[in-house]
Amino acid sequence: MARLRVDFEEGGGVRALAALLLLSTTSCELFQPPAVAPLSSWAELEAAQFGGLRNVSKCGEVWFGGGITAPDVELAYRRGFRNILHLGFPGEEPDFDLGRACFDYRIDLYDLGLLGAEALTDRNADEALDLLRSDERRPLLVVCGTGSNSATFFALWRALDHEMPLEEAVDEARRAGMRPGALEAFIREQHARLSQSEG
Repeated sequence: MARLRVDFEEGGGVRALAALLLLSTTSCELFQPPAVAPLSSWAELEAAQFGGLRNVSKCGEVWFGGGITAPDVELAYRRGFRNILHLGFPGEEPDFDLGRACFDYRIDLYDLGLLGAEALTDRNADEALDLLRSDERRPLLVVCGTGSNSATFFALWRALDHEMPLEEAVDEARRAGMRPGALEAFIREQHARLSQSEG
């Protein structure tokens, strides 16, 4: 570190002191702490594992993924889940009796009876959101054939209830396994409808 020699003779001390004050002021102006990014108001979506489920993500006490198996129902029971929301399309049904397995483990199964990506309705959105919004149904496991539908409805909930910008919610759903196309259009349509009705 360089040392500054101060000569107090013949007014040198005053000049040196003034120089030090100027230097410290300039240094303070030059050094600015890095800007702190604002914290998101929504909880982070995390990649997770849940038995044999594929494309599993979790946010707080809501988990979602695809391809549920019979052992996954038993695992859900052991982990304290008492509610499962099934969002599968025709042809994506599990290869076991999901309703019976849930009954055996005293888990409430909510099957919305979705008919396909092009046939999703306002009622489908409303019913799924009612379940996603219910603290009484936590923890909640949301399942479908591949995880795509689960990510779709989760994104709608994020954009409406978590103050997450719509495009960020859609991008997040894509990364979590949502297929592009009709499902994205559904999110945008329902977001416009529900934002207007709730605003």
